[in-house]
Amino acid sequence: MNESSVKPFKDILGRFEESARQKQAEWDALPEEEKQRIQTEERRKEELQRHEELITLYKSKGIPPKFYTSSWDNWISDTEEKQEAFSVVKEMAWRTNLFLCGKSGTGKTHLAMCLAKDGATYRRLPDLFREVRSDLNSEQDTIDRYGIIKLLIIDEVGRQKFSPFERNLFFEIIDKRWNNEVPTTIITNLSEDEFLEEYGTAIIDRLRPEIVEFNWESKRETLYIEEAPPASNNYENIEF
Repeated sequence: MNESSVKPFKDILGRFEESARQKQAEWDALPEEEKQRIQTEERRKEELQRHEELITLYKSKGIPPKFYTSSWDNWISDTEEKQEAFSVVKEMAWRTNLFLCGKSGTGKTHLAMCLAKDGATYRRLPDLFREVRSDLNSEQDTIDRYGIIKLLIIDEVGRQKFSPFERNLFFEIIDKRWNNEVPTTIITNLSEDEFLEEYGTAIIDRLRPEIVEFNWESKRETLYIEEAPPASNNYENIEF
């Protein structure tokens, strides 16, 4: 490197160092209370940015606001059955297909949200259908996209009256994931036999899932009986 090319670099470096010294001098001259105020404001902005980034991530994974606080730590394993369900979901979902079945309010979605926060993608089955119907040209793109996600959780798989198009779309997503050898967790209020009756053998044959039964009473029903809140209360704000 010759002297003519070194000098501009030294000039730039010198200006940078001078600017840094000036900023440090201005900072040092501030009263201590002002320094604390600025540092507090900067921390607040950083926390707000991290919060916004986290909410953006939650939305991309399909996590609704109701479950932002759901975690492995606040799952209540007060029976052997609940502890077993917790262990199977946490330890096996990333390795094999799971079938979480049981009535509403038993904690299936809570555990699904914990998986989503660990990196899985959560979708309600009706939302998958709406996503395709909003742009029918995107059908294959949707199948391909959901066919390669590392862990896909599909909720609200029940006795919906599906059109032949929707039923075929559901099968195509499961079939694509089966071919790509990536696990799927199905959440439903149907038993395995009822699911088989509703959807046929093709999907079950590809999933061959580990069955996790949530056979205890609904937490929602328990809270309603024990607390007996007035009819005017907003039940949508209660988190389970």
